[in-house]
Amino acid sequence: MCALALIRLQIAHLRELNKTRPVNSYINHSKTMTDDIIYQYTKSRKQQSKLYIRMGVFCWVYVAGLYAYEFYSGQTVQEDFRLAILIAFPVSSLLLFLVAWWHVSHSAIYEAIITREKFTVNYPDHSPWSFNVNVQDIKRFENRQELSHAGKGIMQHGILLKDGRFFHISMNYGNSIKDMYKAIKSINKEVTFSSKVNKKAHGPGINRDYES
Repeated sequence: MCALALIRLQIAHLRELNKTRPVNSYINHSKTMTDDIIYQYTKSRKQQSKLYIRMGVFCWVYVAGLYAYEFYSGQTVQEDFRLAILIAFPVSSLLLFLVAWWHVSHSAIYEAIITREKFTVNYPDHSPWSFNVNVQDIKRFENRQELSHAGKGIMQHGILLKDGRFFHISMNYGNSIKDMYKAIKSINKEVTFSSKVNKKAHGPGINRDYES
């Protein structure tokens, strides 16, 4: 689990806003302009670093658990298993602490905002995962995956527009795509979110595109 966290690290650089905690909220509407916001989620890299710190600490908890088991039980676990824990977890912990340090030293912020007219996502320094679209142009939320002779591709989650464009919504910062869907659905009743995975397949004798 510790090592898998590193795969999800995305390189980013933006200025961090003055936020003390992530914001994930629905706002009741009135006549003021600020109430035009239906959904807002923000999280800084400094806040995200706490996740990696906790995971790094838990790596040492597993190591301590091993020693505690051997001490109180009077038994020694299998050498290959013991060696794996004593090497893999400390190394993973070091890498996780380095990732946390990088997040703190390279300040930036993830932000997703939904108003009655716009759905905007600003992913730090990664334009393919940032977008600004009209709510009424959204056809549906969906999960999609590409298949080939080499196997299954990475699952993507995002929005499909009526003109056929697809925008991936990364959840690296702990945001919920289901909450985003609920917010959009409250404005555009025609938007759907099926549990079915939209698949694209290509290979010898196969050439199937995503369903539009």
